[in-house]
Amino acid sequence: MEPRVADAYAHCARIVRRSGSSFAAAFWMLPPQRRRALHAVYAFCRLADDIADDPAVREDRGLLIARWRDELGAAYLGKSEHPVGIALGDAVHRYRLPQMVFLDLLRGVESDLRGDPIERFEDLRLYCYRVASTVGLLVVTLLGCRSARAYAYAETLGIAVQLTNVLRDVGADAASGRLYLPREELERFGVSAESVLAREGGDALRLVLASLAERARIHFERASDLLPPEDRGRLRAAEAMGAIYRRLLGELHRRGFPCLEAPLRLSKPRRLAIAAGAFLGVGSAP
Repeated sequence: MEPRVADAYAHCARIVRRSGSSFAAAFWMLPPQRRRALHAVYAFCRLADDIADDPAVREDRGLLIARWRDELGAAYLGKSEHPVGIALGDAVHRYRLPQMVFLDLLRGVESDLRGDPIERFEDLRLYCYRVASTVGLLVVTLLGCRSARAYAYAETLGIAVQLTNVLRDVGADAASGRLYLPREELERFGVSAESVLAREGGDALRLVLASLAERARIHFERASDLLPPEDRGRLRAAEAMGAIYRRLLGELHRRGFPCLEAPLRLSKPRRLAIAAGAFLGVGSAP
C-alpha cells in the first residue's frame, strides 16, 4: 500500500476512535484490510453527519454538503486530496461499493439540514433508510455479500438501529430544535410536538416511545429472520452491531424510556463483550 493511502486510512481510524461509536466495537474483530475499509466508510459518513449536527460548524452547511458530494465523486475517480476521500477511493474500488448508496446517505443529511417534517411513520422509515440502512448496505457489500436477501437484511437492520437512535436521542434532538417522532404518532397519544421540543415528558410520551420501540423490535426480528444462513460467517460484524443496539433498546425499555435525559450509552467494555458474543455465536437478545 502506498504511504499516502496508508496515512489516509490511519486518519480514518482516528476519526472512528474519537467518535466513541458502537461501530468500532462491532467491527474490531474483522481482518485488518476490511476493517480499514470500514473505517473509511464510517469516516465519510461521520463527517457528512457532522455537517448537519456539529454546532461548531460555522460555514454554510448546504455548501459544505455540496462540497462533500464533490469529494465523493473525486474519491470514485481516484482524484481526492482529502485523507478521507483518498482512503475511501481505495476502499470503494477494492470492494466495488456502489456510489448511489453514498448519494442516498447524503440525501438523508440534506433532509436534516432542511428540517423536513416527519409526518407519518413512513417518513421516519425513509429517513432511517437514508442515514442508516445505506451504511448497512455498504457494510454487507464490503463483507462480500451480494444476494438480495443480504441487502434486505442490511436495510431492515439499519432501520431498527436508527429507530433505536431516535428513541435514545429524543432529549438531545429536542435541545437542538429537532423532532424525529412522527406527528401522527404524537397525535394518536395526545402529545404535542411543542411539549417534546420543550423536553416535557409524561406517560403519554412514554406510550409514543414504547410504540416506536415495538416497531424497532419488530425490525430487529425481521432482520434476524432475513439473515442468509450461507452468509452468516461473513456477517458476524453486522450481527455484532445489531446485537449492541438491540441491547440498548432493551435497556431503554427497562428504564422506562428516560429519553428526555442525557442519551443512554452502553459502556465500551459492555459493547465489546456483546460484539465478541456475536462473533462467537453466543450472544443473546435482551
